[in-house]
Amino acid sequence: MRQLLIISCLVLFSAYSYAQEGAYQIDVTKLDSGLYLYRSYAQYEGNKVSANGLIVEANDSVVVIDSPWDNDQTTQLLDWIEVEIGKPVAAVVITHAHNDRIGGIATLHERNIKTVSSQLTKVYALKRGFEAPRKIFEKEITLSLGDYVVNVFYPGAGHTVDNTVVYIAPFDVLYGGCFIKSSGARDLGNIEDADLDSWANSIQNMRKRFPVPKMVIPGHGDHAPGAIENTLKLLSYK
Repeated sequence: MRQLLIISCLVLFSAYSYAQEGAYQIDVTKLDSGLYLYRSYAQYEGNKVSANGLIVEANDSVVVIDSPWDNDQTTQLLDWIEVEIGKPVAAVVITHAHNDRIGGIATLHERNIKTVSSQLTKVYALKRGFEAPRKIFEKEITLSLGDYVVNVFYPGAGHTVDNTVVYIAPFDVLYGGCFIKSSGARDLGNIEDADLDSWANSIQNMRKRFPVPKMVIPGHGDHAPGAIENTLKLLSYK
């Protein structure tokens, strides 16, 4: 236990060391060998709010799931990957066109990193003043990284019209993004662009495609078991 704590602290220190003075600082936690959860931050309704993303390390490259909130934190993340992993970023998947998922897309394009999203996310990205992701799919796309497979799937509308989820096959991990609330969430969060009538059915579509993942990562909060069930419960109160 003590050894695990020391390793976690070292990982966090590595992330902080690349932050610019005065900016929000990302942090990175190792979930498994080759799988990292990172958090970026922003002010929302007067509170500091974190957003989850993933780093998937394959044999010779890295895939990132969602960009941080802004370009500064995206630079921090890319610098951390360069120093701590030392492999090129093959692609960044954007799961929908809100700031906490697409906020650093300009920096990604400045570094010639491929960005991947659904056609719907491209449409909403342009509507909201972001650059358009460059690799587009309609319903589903499979990214192959040597022996690793990453599936990006559109389950239907929910948190937003364009939200997608990502299944990382080597780890049996399902990244729900903001489509899935954490098991400890007490409400549905930002529902300004939500389709509350479709959300529960879209979750069932996701469950059919990825029935029993070992771990579910929500867009915000921790990844304790029960996130999908809690999201459905919260939807039942709407």
